[in-house]
Amino acid sequence: MATLSPQPPAFGLEQFRAALPAGTGEGRVADGLCALGEAAQLARGEELAPDPETDRLVWLASGAAKLVARGPAALAAGTPGGQVLAFHFAGDLVSVLRQKDGDFRLVALTACDLVIFPSDRFLDHAQGDPAVLRSVLTRSLQALHRSRTRMMQLGHKSAAARIADFLVSMAERLADCRAGTCAFALPMSRRDIGDSLGLTIETVSRQLTELREAGLVETEGRSKVAITDVGALARIAGRGGPAKN
Repeated sequence: MATLSPQPPAFGLEQFRAALPAGTGEGRVADGLCALGEAAQLARGEELAPDPETDRLVWLASGAAKLVARGPAALAAGTPGGQVLAFHFAGDLVSVLRQKDGDFRLVALTACDLVIFPSDRFLDHAQGDPAVLRSVLTRSLQALHRSRTRMMQLGHKSAAARIADFLVSMAERLADCRAGTCAFALPMSRRDIGDSLGLTIETVSRQLTELREAGLVETEGRSKVAITDVGALARIAGRGGPAKN
C-alpha cells in the first residue's frame, strides 16, 4: 500500500506545482489543487490501494509505474498478476478508476513519489484557470493516443513491429530521443513488455535478439538498451519516420 507523506509540503507536491504551466504555480487554482493532493510514496513492487468509490488522478512526481487491470479477464488472458494497460513515468497524470468500475491498480516499477487527487474535485478546481485545465487535457489526450496506438498494434502489427514501436516510444519518453542513437534503462520486465503488447516473454526475447543481430539494438543485462538508429526502428514499427507522441 502507498505510504502517505506525513508532513506537507512534500516532494511530490512541490514537483506538481513546479510542473504547472508558467505563471500558474503561485495562483489560487494551484493552491487549491495542492490542498486537495495527498503526497504518497510507493516502494518498488508496491501498489496503490484501490478506492471503492472515488475516481482518482495520480501525478507521478518521480519513478516509473504500470497501470494494470485485474479480474476474470486478466486471468483468462493468462496474466494472473494483471493485464498491463500502460506504463507511466515522472510527469504523467494517471487516471485510476474507482474499484466498483473495475479493478485497476497502479503498481510501482521503481520507487515512486506520487500525489493523489480525487478526480471530480481536481477538475472542478482546474476549471478556474484555463491554462491549467488545458495542460491536464493535453496530458490526458497524449495518454489516450498511446492507448489507441497500442490497441491498433495488437490487432494489426507483427511481433517485430510491436517491439520496434515499443522501443521507439521508450526512446521518446525516457530519453527524449526521436532520431539517431540513444541509450536508456527500461524499468519494466520483459514479461511486463509482453503483457502490454500481447506477446509471450519468449517472443519478446526472440525479437530483441533479432534486433541485436541486425545491429539496431544493443542490450546489457535485463534493463539497459542502446538504440543505434531510432529512425530505422520507427520504419520497422510502421511509423514511417521520426515518431510523434
